[in-house]
Amino acid sequence: MFSISPLEPINYLLIGHITRDLTPSGPRLGGTAVYSGLTATALGLRVGIVTSRGTELPLGELNRIPVINYPAENSTTFENIYTNTGRIQIVHTVASQLDYHIIPEPWRQAPIVHLGPIAQEVEPGLVRSFPASLVRVTPQGWLRTWNQAGHIRA
Repeated sequence: MFSISPLEPINYLLIGHITRDLTPSGPRLGGTAVYSGLTATALGLRVGIVTSRGTELPLGELNRIPVINYPAENSTTFENIYTNTGRIQIVHTVASQLDYHIIPEPWRQAPIVHLGPIAQEVEPGLVRSFPASLVRVTPQGWLRTWNQAGHIRA
């Protein structure tokens, strides 16, 4: 039998893609949602993450954080290539867009909301969707652009 457990209250809501980062030592988790979520958890906050990702990479160290996933065929996937003249960053795939309707009702009242786009996936209007919350933004993903080959523009 299938049962759904009620969501526990949280006090720190993160909205952004959990990424699959391709590294010379193999794929690993990345993105603002991962790093901020782990940091906030270590500081004692009850964290919840709303994301969109595929299933190519296990959540590993995020297993202790509740994650609401809007399924995607592939996770947002980045690759960083380091050369003598600097870094080349490529985005290979981008998961689904994130908007208010996929945020669970119990989490919409979180005292702290962190919008952490990494590939233009978070609807910018969300900054106005949490009037009773302290809303903070890591804007890099709203500023990042790339060409058709996936090469990030500086």
